[in-house]
Amino acid sequence: IVKLEHYSDRLLQFKKNKLQIINISQYGSEFLEETLTHKGVIHPAATCKTDFGIAWVNRQGCYLFDGQKISNLLEKKGRQIIKESDWLSFTTDNSIIGYVPKKRQIIVLKDCTATSVGDIYLFDMVTQSWVKGDSKFTDSQIQTNFVTDWNSDLVNIHTSATGTIEKWDDAADTSTLVDIKT
Repeated sequence: IVKLEHYSDRLLQFKKNKLQIINISQYGSEFLEETLTHKGVIHPAATCKTDFGIAWVNRQGCYLFDGQKISNLLEKKGRQIIKESDWLSFTTDNSIIGYVPKKRQIIVLKDCTATSVGDIYLFDMVTQSWVKGDSKFTDSQIQTNFVTDWNSDLVNIHTSATGTIEKWDDAADTSTLVDIKT
């Protein structure tokens, strides 16, 4: 077992390659409801709780369990939003996920090890859209899991010096490099 999460009356048991959904609606009478292949996670920080359910990331996609069904957030109305090849080249076995409650957004960090850049994909739960960010977290630093602090801000720590707390900031930055694709 890599990670356990619960939402509504379901317990989600994440293994490396499988997800098991356990129904815990009746006291003392839990049962395995479903086993899903290719829905597991390798890293324990690859899951998070949101206002809408449990979200998680792996090499095959980014998913949301709303208590009833699992949705692949890389698809919208049966249409692929992010190409499989783009997602596969972005994600690693150390991709992690966090939730920004104030904005109702999910952040997927490419890699939490010191061997990678701090690139992200951000999913807006309201508009159901994705945005890619370049080096939005400190490059080449070990990143901890994301947590929500007392003020509902998304924070984590990276290993620069003795450990630097980093709060997610979506304020605009100036740049001369702009690449718009439609």
